[in-house]
Amino acid sequence: MLGISVTIFITASLPIQAKAEKQSDSSSDSPFSTNSSSFSSDRGLAQEWEPSDSFMAYKQNYFLAFLHSSDPDQIPTSPNPFYQVQHPLQLQDKEVKFQISLKHLLAEYKGAGALWVGYTQLAFWQLFNQSTGQPFREVVYEPEVIYSLRPDNFSILNFGAVHQSNGDAAPFERSWNRLYFEPGIQINKSSDQRIILQMRWWIIEDKNDNPDIGDYQGFRELNLRYIQDGGWKINVMSRILSTQLDIAAPLSVWMLQPVDRSSRNTVDFHLQYFNGYGEGLLEYNQSHTSLGVGLSFPF
Repeated sequence: MLGISVTIFITASLPIQAKAEKQSDSSSDSPFSTNSSSFSSDRGLAQEWEPSDSFMAYKQNYFLAFLHSSDPDQIPTSPNPFYQVQHPLQLQDKEVKFQISLKHLLAEYKGAGALWVGYTQLAFWQLFNQSTGQPFREVVYEPEVIYSLRPDNFSILNFGAVHQSNGDAAPFERSWNRLYFEPGIQINKSSDQRIILQMRWWIIEDKNDNPDIGDYQGFRELNLRYIQDGGWKINVMSRILSTQLDIAAPLSVWMLQPVDRSSRNTVDFHLQYFNGYGEGLLEYNQSHTSLGVGLSFPF
């Protein structure tokens, strides 16, 4: 069950021996290099995977101060008989949701791609639930290893191994491991607007804790992004039985003021809508709708 997870942490702990020597003029000669002048003020798709010594944003980073769910799963179930919750959880239909997602370069292979480690943590916090002592309903941990190629300035090709679990003991434990393939392409609509399409297909390596998870989460995920420098950032995520829509922009843009195209790395006002299965892991087989508001940080 923990095969991929163990591999991830062992790989992350190994010394980097294949990292390329950093030379200021070498990037222009590489077929996988990115010419930053081809992009406007915010980061483009290939630039998101440009080797760097610092930690970088991976998936969305946001804090939803209020999330309303139509149907909280009070008694989570699983085909595994050891993961049957016996008593209602007394969950409220409103809570706080936040996600932190970062990646870091492990090794660069001189124009032949790069090896990254990524980490995403998603949390559901019953902050408004006074009767149960304001517990975290669920925290989902998602470490992964990614091998990334950048064929040109407007596309990527990622191969990854990812472990996802909530770290709980039975009967609340939920986890699965996957190997995936993810191509992505960017289309520039103008000098300050672009559309990014990423499609991920996976195979499930281990699903003993929830053997039917593929029936609800499927075997692919589509992410379609629209980005306007200093303005709107819209992301649509689609799986076979779920859809998530994220809309973010500076507060001034929401108030219909002109877009400040020179601004970057600003805090955005964020709306999120989810419908279907698998917003978290504990209720992966429970369908519901949720709507949240809060703040986010640009990709």
